[in-house]
Amino acid sequence: MASILISSSEKYSGKSAVCIGLGTILKRKGYTVGYMKPIGNLLVDINGVLADEDAEEMRRIFGLTDPIKDITPILLTENLTHDALVGVEKELDKTLNDAYSNVSKGKDVVLIEGAGGIGGGAMYNLSDPEVASKLNTHILLITRYDSVFAVDRILCDFKTIDDLDMIAGVILNEVPDSEYEKVTELVVPFLENRGITVFGVIPQDATLRSVTISDIIEDLHGEVLAGADHLDNLVEHYFVGAMEVNSAIKYFRRAPNSAVITGGDRSDIQLAAIEAKVRCLILTGNLRPSEAVLGSAEHADIPVILVRGDTMGTIERVEHLIGRARIKQDMKLNRIVELIENNVDVDTIAKAIGL
Repeated sequence: MASILISSSEKYSGKSAVCIGLGTILKRKGYTVGYMKPIGNLLVDINGVLADEDAEEMRRIFGLTDPIKDITPILLTENLTHDALVGVEKELDKTLNDAYSNVSKGKDVVLIEGAGGIGGGAMYNLSDPEVASKLNTHILLITRYDSVFAVDRILCDFKTIDDLDMIAGVILNEVPDSEYEKVTELVVPFLENRGITVFGVIPQDATLRSVTISDIIEDLHGEVLAGADHLDNLVEHYFVGAMEVNSAIKYFRRAPNSAVITGGDRSDIQLAAIEAKVRCLILTGNLRPSEAVLGSAEHADIPVILVRGDTMGTIERVEHLIGRARIKQDMKLNRIVELIENNVDVDTIAKAIGL
């Protein structure tokens, strides 16, 4: 039985996406795939049972029947943190190994997802390198390439690992179009000259960074005033409606699938956004728009969301949300698989972990 631990240099690097894509491709090749996330750090209530959101989603996507307590054996609760700080022995190593043994049964390969960055769980002696050592597996490091400083992060991560043979290699993820040529022609050879295998370079993708309108509503605690039948639509960008109305329509048409954030009293901007066929309107300050705006939006199938916060606070929340949304839609799942098939050497990864 083969296995690999998918780790990352920092949060929101794309570990879950790589797990989904890699697992789906391996299943298509005929392998029986298992999954576990040793430390659950995104806790949600599932029918009265505390679970990890990533793990529950993977369980659904891969059609796993393993008990959730084995898929995520350790939950990052306040009690766990307190006990670690005061030195209470929890026998977490036994919990980890027992769960791994159960999840591995009948599987050709098990994908193990790390928690947060590569050092997450260190206070419980369960950082990603420690987990990999305890489970005798290799590490696949995912790094989001936001700038050349991503190279520093990779090199620093390698310096924290005692046994470098433990690392199978790295994937550079979310590489902007403007940086792609530099990454492939300069960064990849630089890393490989230092003995670091680069399995792939995945470009930044608008679909994966998008978020559903319903997720925006949930995060902003917004009220839906119109377009309630279209909340599953995806938003890839946002605009701030603070310009003169004469230039607003042209501005809003620059990028499709965008949300417009503006004050609830700016009916001129709201109507311009509706004419430009934006994805949704987010109105701030708890100021309700006119009936003319609501009628036009309803007719155009454009959701209108009313929020209590001010415009700046709303912008910050939406900016944080886009690019960090959970992967739930089939469109995103299919796109993940396509990106990995086109940009990652899955066969070499499989060979590296013993498949």
